[in-house]
Amino acid sequence: MTDLLEDFETKKEAIRDEVELHIKKRDEANAEAQKYARIRDELNQKTHEMREHAKEKIAEKNELIEKIKGLRDEKEVHYKALSELKKQLREYKAKLGTGIDLKDIRVKEKELQYLEKRQQTTELKKEEENKLIVDIRRLNNEIKKSKTLRDEELLKNDDIKNLTENINQERTTGEEYKKNIEEISTRISQLSDEINDELQKLDEVRKEADENHELFIKYSQESEAEHAAFIKTKTELKDMEKAIFSIRNKSRVTKRKEKESELQDRATELYEKFKAGEQLTTEDLLILQKAGFL
Repeated sequence: MTDLLEDFETKKEAIRDEVELHIKKRDEANAEAQKYARIRDELNQKTHEMREHAKEKIAEKNELIEKIKGLRDEKEVHYKALSELKKQLREYKAKLGTGIDLKDIRVKEKELQYLEKRQQTTELKKEEENKLIVDIRRLNNEIKKSKTLRDEELLKNDDIKNLTENINQERTTGEEYKKNIEEISTRISQLSDEINDELQKLDEVRKEADENHELFIKYSQESEAEHAAFIKTKTELKDMEKAIFSIRNKSRVTKRKEKESELQDRATELYEKFKAGEQLTTEDLLILQKAGFL
């Protein structure tokens, strides 16, 4: 019985150590799971913020795209008006007579084109080339001077002056639209680059969050497995403690019975002495009383 009790006690301590080991592993795995859950939640919050920021930029880009469509339509209106005004001005100028002959200017322009083409396509001697350069420069100056004088004369006409002012106004307005469109186009390109960059970073953060979620699941499962093992081992420990208690209880009962048997034997012996008339001590009498002989 003693050997069995010692074996059971040794086994109980081994199971108790196993229980403590499962508790330690469970708590460590749970701590890891919580750590990765915290990192995952922080990354998910970051992805949410990044997504909202990207949405804002996408919304801004879409608004600018719509705005630029409207500006282009408006710009076309002004450029069409500019083209029409230029056409009216040309037609009006052609009808008006001035001191400068328009046909003479056109003749000189054709002559200039001929000389420029000859300079570009014909091999000339140095003297011929120099003379050609002088003639080209002279014709350029004469044409510019004639056009300037003609324009100055034409601008004295109120209708021409008004048309010219309207043309300049439409041209300025058109250029403002063009400049505004270019600035918005630049901003749209900038937003596109920023959006692509942010979406790429968003994918990286989301991927990192998913990786941490997988680690959270892994350690959660480990924690659950260790907890299940802890429950099982704890049950084994309780069963072992019950078995030890039972062995100890049986041992105590056996010892008690052995003592009772010894007491009965001693009391019987004393009782025989008592019947034989022998003198008994107080202790002997107490034994007889305890054994039920008195």
